[in-house]
Amino acid sequence: MCGYIGNTTDDPLTRTLMEILGMADLLPDLQDNPGSGPASEIDIIAKGQRGTQVSTATWWLLLDAEADQGFKPSRYTSFNTRSDKLNQPSSAGYHPFRQSRCIIPASYIIEGEGPKNARRYHRIVPQHHGFALGGLYRQWTHPQSGEVKTACSVITLPPHRNWQNIHSKSTPLFLPADQPQLIQDWLDPKITDVDRFRPLLEPRFYDRLSCTPIQRPSQQTATGPSVMVDQQGIHSHSEPFRLQ
Repeated sequence: MCGYIGNTTDDPLTRTLMEILGMADLLPDLQDNPGSGPASEIDIIAKGQRGTQVSTATWWLLLDAEADQGFKPSRYTSFNTRSDKLNQPSSAGYHPFRQSRCIIPASYIIEGEGPKNARRYHRIVPQHHGFALGGLYRQWTHPQSGEVKTACSVITLPPHRNWQNIHSKSTPLFLPADQPQLIQDWLDPKITDVDRFRPLLEPRFYDRLSCTPIQRPSQQTATGPSVMVDQQGIHSHSEPFRLQ
């Protein structure tokens, strides 16, 4: 589960991410987000009629229209979309996976592990550039007012073997930001043959991650030492980064 994200626009990690993505011109369009949980308004990057652009979306893919105007989150939990549901025609993510994929930029995420009354949280920060989270979006039109609302979700994958103590149930889809053609294909709504994205649906880290235990998402005081996690394993802060 990816349940809390932040994307501070003056963070060098965010600036470097946008440069690597080839989208530095979109940086002024990002809103400062010191931290948001499910059903909050967050930024997504998607390709529309005016090209690749930043939009604001409700972090909850399924919305219900209110009786008079506006929308509310559906009773069906949908801030994450599981990768094993993406090819099930009856699932909420089936059509968006083929028609409306997006990137959700983040300079950090928070993952929780354990039962609700004894949950342990980690703030996870990449070492070299911000996260390009693989997401889905959908646009909803209110039947009375005609208001159009964008909603989104983060795709989650099976758990990564190297962060079982951080989150043993799933891993967010981290997109390889330094592969420009793959990024363009991901955002292209004309690409409906999703077989080319199959390699992305295996959990993988493209950067070394600093994982710090904290009290809770709303109180991000460290409660212990950080560890470094990457594709190869768990390391001390002093070990060099070599991604193979």
